[in-house]
Amino acid sequence: MSQPRADDGSVRFSPELSEGEKEATRHRKVKVLECLNKLGVACDEKTMPTIAVLGSGGGLRAMIALLGTLTEMKKQGLLDAVMYLCGVSGSTWCISTLYNGKDWAKNIETLEEKLCNDLCWTPVDIQKQLDWVTKAADGEVFSLTDVWEAFVVKNILKLNRGKKLSEHKAAASNGMNPYPIYAAVEQNTFEKENTCPGTWFEFTPHECGFPGLDVFVSTKYFGSKFQGGKLTEPKEEKHMSYLQSLWGSALGSMQENKHYLMAHIKGLFESGPKNLDFTAVYGIFKNEWDRLGNSVDDYRSNPDNTVWTRLHSYFEAPLKALRFVTRRTNFLEKLKTCYDNWTWGITNNFLYQTGNVHADGLDKREVFNLIDAGVANNCAYPLVLRPARRVGLILSFDFCIDGSFETLKRASKYCEENQIPFPPIDPEVMKDPANPSSCYIFEGKGTPTVMHFPLFNTKNCPGPQEITKTRITFPTLRMSYTRQEMEELLNKAKMNVAENKDKILEQIQKIVSSPTRGF
Repeated sequence: MSQPRADDGSVRFSPELSEGEKEATRHRKVKVLECLNKLGVACDEKTMPTIAVLGSGGGLRAMIALLGTLTEMKKQGLLDAVMYLCGVSGSTWCISTLYNGKDWAKNIETLEEKLCNDLCWTPVDIQKQLDWVTKAADGEVFSLTDVWEAFVVKNILKLNRGKKLSEHKAAASNGMNPYPIYAAVEQNTFEKENTCPGTWFEFTPHECGFPGLDVFVSTKYFGSKFQGGKLTEPKEEKHMSYLQSLWGSALGSMQENKHYLMAHIKGLFESGPKNLDFTAVYGIFKNEWDRLGNSVDDYRSNPDNTVWTRLHSYFEAPLKALRFVTRRTNFLEKLKTCYDNWTWGITNNFLYQTGNVHADGLDKREVFNLIDAGVANNCAYPLVLRPARRVGLILSFDFCIDGSFETLKRASKYCEENQIPFPPIDPEVMKDPANPSSCYIFEGKGTPTVMHFPLFNTKNCPGPQEITKTRITFPTLRMSYTRQEMEELLNKAKMNVAENKDKILEQIQKIVSSPTRGF
C-alpha cells in the first residue's frame, strides 16, 4: 500500500516516521551536533547518538520534577543534545505546557518560575466546569475523561482549553526544542494482553497512532470518523486540556480514580452555589450521598464493602427524577452510563473496517478507548524504542514512588516478548528499591544504553528515613503543592542531573566511540 500524504485524510500504514517528524529531527540534528561539540564530544551527523529523555508518570509531582530536570539540563548544557522528549501521565502535563512556546528550551529557566506561579492560581469557577462538561455531554462521544478534564485536571493545572496538539508543529519542528512524544494505551487491548504491540498509542504534533502496528493518522484528524482507511466525517480536533486529561487519567490505580472522581462530584453538589440551574436536584443527590455515608473511606479499609457496590442503584432514582428537572439531564444520564461501564477516553476508531490490522479485532470496533499509559508502564519505553527513531541513549527520569525499578522491569519484559533490543537488567543492581542510588546504567551490545534516575534517592534524601518521609510528603494523588514544596521538588530533581552530568557525558562518548553500542 502506497504511503499517503501526511494530511490527506488517509490512514498511513508504514513503519517509517511521519514526514513531519523526519523534517523536525533533521532540523534538530544541527542543534544537537553543535551542543555535543561544545561539550567536547567529537562527532558528526553520522556518528552522533540519538538521545531521548523519558519522563515517567506521577501526577503533579512528575510535572514539577520534570520541569526541574529540564531546567537543570539546560543549565548544565545538556538539553540541546536531546532529540526526543517523551512523557507519560504527569510528565505529559509539563511537556505539553512547555510547547505552547516556540522557543521554550531557550527560555526554560524563566518559564519555570512562571509555570510554578500558574499552578498557584485560584481554582476554576464551578459554573464554568459545569458548562464545559455539559457541552461535552451534548457531543456524540463522551466519557469519564471529559468529566476528569472539567473537575480535576483543570483544577490541577489551572488552565483553559489552550492550544491543540497540531498547533505545536512549529515549536516541535524549528530545531530549537526536542521532538515531543506523548503516551497512552488502548484500554481493551491492554486488559487482555498488556505487552501486545497494539496496546501502546503515541501522540506527536504531526501524527497519532499505534507504533507497534505501524498505523497512524494525522493528529488534526484524531477523533474524526474513518471507514476503510479513509476519512468519512471530520470532527473538531480535541483541545490540549482534553488530551492532558486523557494522558493523565490514572493518577493512581483506576479504582483510586473512581474514588477521587466520585468524591469531586459529591463535593460539587454539596458545596455548589444554590443559584445554579441544578438547584432542584441538589437535594436529591445530597440525600443519596448521605445514605452512602463514608463509603469511599469504608471501601479503602474493606474492598468488599457492599455499600460501595450498591452505588449504581443509588444513582437510579435521582437520575430518573432529573429527566424532568434540569437541562443537565443529558450530562448526568451519560455520566451514569459511563460510570456503570467505567468508560474512559472513548474516541472514533480510525482503523474501523480497514482490514489491514489484526490485533484482537481492533479494526472491527467503531470506537476505541485510550487511557493513561501508566497502567501499562509508567515510562514510555515502547515509543522511543520504535526502530525508526534509532535511539541510542535513553535518559529515564523515574518520578514514581511505589517502586524505583518497576518501569525497568516492565520495559524489559515488553522488549523480551516483542523481540526489541534492550540491555540486560541485573537483579542484583535493584536489590534495594527502598533506598536507590541517584543513577543506574544499563548497557548491552546492539542495544540502546539506559540511564535510570530515581527521583528520591540516597543522594538528595540523605539519612535512613528521609526517602520514606519525602515520598509521604509528595503522594501521587495530591493535587496541589505550596510554593515551598514545589521548590523542594525542583531542587531534588535538579540535583539528580547536576550530580550525574559527567556520567551522562561518559555514556555519550562511549556510544560515539563504539559502533556496537547503541544505534
